[in-house]
Amino acid sequence: MITAQDKILHVANKLGLTSLKDMQASTGAVYDVDTDLAGQIFSSATRHQNPTVTNLTDNQFEVNEALLVENIAFYVRDAAGLTFNFQRVYGSNAVIVFDLIIGNKRVMKDTPIFAAGTPYTFANVGTSTVAFGEGSTTAFIPRHQVYMEGVGVLIPPQVQWYVEYRVFNVVTGAIIVPTAATAIGCYLFGTKVLLNFNTSI
Repeated sequence: MITAQDKILHVANKLGLTSLKDMQASTGAVYDVDTDLAGQIFSSATRHQNPTVTNLTDNQFEVNEALLVENIAFYVRDAAGLTFNFQRVYGSNAVIVFDLIIGNKRVMKDTPIFAAGTPYTFANVGTSTVAFGEGSTTAFIPRHQVYMEGVGVLIPPQVQWYVEYRVFNVVTGAIIVPTAATAIGCYLFGTKVLLNFNTSI
């Protein structure tokens, strides 16, 4: 069985990134919200610079930094900055269809995440609550996600990447347009390669 580290090193070798093997890896996550309502997430992270919206300063990693994406999750952020479960806001008939673009390649295309129903590998309608926004005790934990454990998609260093998405009503086929009160956010979670000061300095 290939491990996350094996995949990272294999891709790094193919790209000629020989020093990546000297870095250390740990669990990592990046997140961003489409506050521009443009149908893209992470592409405008440089303008956000706000931990309630994103934990990024750019949509490309630095030298010797990479992320092997093993889980992609979507959620909703309202105008007050509170985070909610996708199904709670958009209803059970909604589906997100998304693409993950790395460089100029669509490495995931037309991938659906249903608000409710099967396949359960794409949707989990759990209703756990958590105080996620200031003064809130009713916000819902983001649960709508795609699991890619054992496979993963590597985002290499110094390559721009972003997520494109559309929201549809699966019954009528109508496009659902997000608003400032129902902005879509996304987490990319997996194994992240970080700078190792012992070998880099």
